[in-house]
Amino acid sequence: MTTSVVDAKDHLGILDSSQDTLISRLLESAIDACNRYIGSENLPDELPPIFDQAVLMTVAALYEGREGAAVPDDARVLLADLRPWVFG
Repeated sequence: MTTSVVDAKDHLGILDSSQDTLISRLLESAIDACNRYIGSENLPDELPPIFDQAVLMTVAALYEGREGAAVPDDARVLLADLRPWVFG
């Protein structure tokens, strides 16, 4: 998993460090939600970039408070291609 707090802040347009703790928690939640959506919590270190993009989209949805803990629909579209990859 390569998405970092810096990546999430950049995606959200946050320039200062006052919300780093919140962004870190949202990032952890987003990674967990995306892992659960594709059906795996033990993914290899090297994942396609679409996984990172789906994580960033989920962080944004959580930050904006629109989607609760769910993976947003646009991120699900990206992750759908990874489900067969996990299940073979």
